[in-house]
Amino acid sequence: MPGTFCETRAYPTIGIILLGGISNNTRRFPLHDSAGVAYMLDDGSGGFVTTRMFSSHIWQGFVNGKEVNAMDTRSPFKVIKKYRDSMLASVKDPADTAFSFYSENTGILSGSSDAAAASFGRCIEEFSRGELDESVLEDDLRGISESVGRSLKGGLTATFAVNGRIITENLAPASAFSDFRIVGCNFSANRNPSDIIHSNIVRSERYADRIRTAGERVASVRMLAQEHRYSDIFELAQKDTEDYHNLIESVGVRVINHEMRSFIDYLKTIRDRTWCSYIVTGGTNVFAVVNHEDTDKITELSERFGFTPYILKIAGAPVTLQKNF
Repeated sequence: MPGTFCETRAYPTIGIILLGGISNNTRRFPLHDSAGVAYMLDDGSGGFVTTRMFSSHIWQGFVNGKEVNAMDTRSPFKVIKKYRDSMLASVKDPADTAFSFYSENTGILSGSSDAAAASFGRCIEEFSRGELDESVLEDDLRGISESVGRSLKGGLTATFAVNGRIITENLAPASAFSDFRIVGCNFSANRNPSDIIHSNIVRSERYADRIRTAGERVASVRMLAQEHRYSDIFELAQKDTEDYHNLIESVGVRVINHEMRSFIDYLKTIRDRTWCSYIVTGGTNVFAVVNHEDTDKITELSERFGFTPYILKIAGAPVTLQKNF
């Protein structure tokens, strides 16, 4: 691999208290509090973004084999170039005055942009030798993904909008959820881009209420985490999913199609004999949360309801796989 390099891995996320509404398409600051978890495939074979960043004489980047347009609004180059001077402190060859990268998604169902942004952030921190203001870097990375804080912190997180500032707090580590699994039930359907949700939800006359209830629920998630009442957090997430999708459907954005709704309705009928809850974010997945020993009770429904199952577990913060400085 050319130049001084760093290779990192970060994990995608699922909303618990769902986010809808951002400041603009450049800064992408959330307009209200939210909460989420990072995840990976249970067997460790996927559910992550791996990014290899190296010093170079040119600015060039590839995501999943496709070259990145450096002028794109959400291009990682905007963040990398801001931190270029601090990153060059780790570069061995003085002829290398630029940075290039390869970034690849493996086995991600939803939340890939969070993981990608966090993996870039970890590379930037490594090249800068950890001498950065993490909160400022997180704000800069929001230009790539508005909920990047979830992936940066790992485990269960809450992101707060406080007096014009956005702060992400880790509420519980991944290890706290060892008794749970999330079955990602992937349905074949067209996905609504998150920006469609963000731009439409703010037009609802009920959006002010959404800001208030999201804040109250995030406060409840924090309290429940402190009390180690993790199943209650997922119960609250199910309630939030229903309210959120009712709201976005009222402004013309439908995510839950007929097949997904049929499956959700069935999950409700089995709750008296098997504890489970469900979450639907902005994609074509129903995330069914179950106790570890009950995953088969969900995966065995895949043919009946027409989805592809993926067993997930809660993941931690980004990791550095290797570096040569």
